[in-house]
Amino acid sequence: MALAQVVYKISTDKDFALRMQTDPHTALHERGWSLSKEELAFLLSTLRKNTDRTEIRRIVKPLLYSGWR
Repeated sequence: MALAQVVYKISTDKDFALRMQTDPHTALHERGWSLSKEELAFLLSTLRKNTDRTEIRRIVKPLLYSGWR
């Protein structure tokens, strides 16, 4: 599962975004998704700092276009 797809889901699904903040491992597992330890740490750090889902997408978008996955 690419980080981009998880970020998209967070930005479009409020329930999933909330679940990622409270129980990220289960939220990903329920969908059969996985992230590397580094991707998950980055994403959780971003979620803790920014509860606005559009802000999360804005922060991660440049990384995705630079080929970081």
